[in-house]
Amino acid sequence: MKTTVGASALVLCLLCMEAYGESSFRCGNEVVNVGDTVYTVLQECGAPDFREIRVTEKAHARRGRDLYDTKIVRVPAGSKYQGASSGDETWYYDPGPMGFVYVLEFSKSRLSSIKKEGYGTTKGIQSWEERRKLAR
Repeated sequence: MKTTVGASALVLCLLCMEAYGESSFRCGNEVVNVGDTVYTVLQECGAPDFREIRVTEKAHARRGRDLYDTKIVRVPAGSKYQGASSGDETWYYDPGPMGFVYVLEFSKSRLSSIKKEGYGTTKGIQSWEERRKLAR
């Protein structure tokens, strides 16, 4: 009975830890942490495979009131986005089929969460050096 309760408690703790995500992310020899800026993550880890940037745009004016709409712009690695961002972005790092895809979420240009998803794809950028070159 005690073994079953102990095993159940262990599984519950592991599930809770996974739900909260990670507090740091290792990219090559560097480590970034929740709270780091977009600039710091870009310098340490290089370009992500792609970014989703949430942009608020003026949709139209109606009866004297401006209406705004939020859209997501996808930016592939090595590309620059010239529009204005609110600082809310999601970055995807795909290290290839031998590693897990990491999803880094930024809120107001600060790293707010790090999540690990399934295995990467063959399309992922597998070299951290190549990522750093793309970021320049």
